[in-house]
Amino acid sequence: MSTAGFSDLVADGEGLALRLPVLEMLFDEASDVAFFVKDRDGRYLSVNSSLAERHGFPNKEEMIGKRPSDVCPGPFGAVPSEQDAKILQTGQPLINHLEMQWQRPHKPCWCLTTKLPLRDRDEVVGLVGFSRDLRESVPLDEIPPGLALVLDRFEQDFAEPTSPSMLAREAGLSASQFARIMKRVFGVTPTQFISRTRINQAARLLRESDASVAEIALQAGFTDHSAFTRKFRSAMGATPTAYREALQDGE
Repeated sequence: MSTAGFSDLVADGEGLALRLPVLEMLFDEASDVAFFVKDRDGRYLSVNSSLAERHGFPNKEEMIGKRPSDVCPGPFGAVPSEQDAKILQTGQPLINHLEMQWQRPHKPCWCLTTKLPLRDRDEVVGLVGFSRDLRESVPLDEIPPGLALVLDRFEQDFAEPTSPSMLAREAGLSASQFARIMKRVFGVTPTQFISRTRINQAARLLRESDASVAEIALQAGFTDHSAFTRKFRSAMGATPTAYREALQDGE
């Protein structure tokens, strides 16, 4: 995939080409969403108007070719650049990640960020993603900064034993406070959040690794193999083995 082709086409498969101008037009209508496509070096290839405006650029074109660390001060620019480097190196997506970002008029706001790797065959050639502001539904001072750190640690090591009470305690919250915030931010209970996140990790490993189902269950934090199979089937509509076989049959 050439640089010129990638700048225009996000994906081309099954006869469907997804062109960046179309995506930009779509996300230009969402003022509470920052949309972006980046190349293999983490530089912006495409952004929506909201992302440009919140960084003080009069037009989108001025952001093209820059990295987050070039347009945002301190950790607000460094953290997304580090995220990009990890995704581009490992091919592992970032899904509904709670983090603080920069927002007009030059003040932070809480966001949920999703970033997906873009591949040309087996090679990661860029990423596409968006960050959705939570300022409408959750006031800035209602989410303690420690919560994002706690959830980030959980997402970095799924094999570690985790419970809602443990996460609440680490975040310095009572169980009821933690449950209320998780419901407002993610729309699920803490238990549902933990289970959903582990299932998503297991599904990714089934797609991308050759590890056995038992090994994947442990890597995703399930110590009981039968419970893993039951929860995976409930969430995905198939057992882990059937899910992997269906993916292989479709190749």
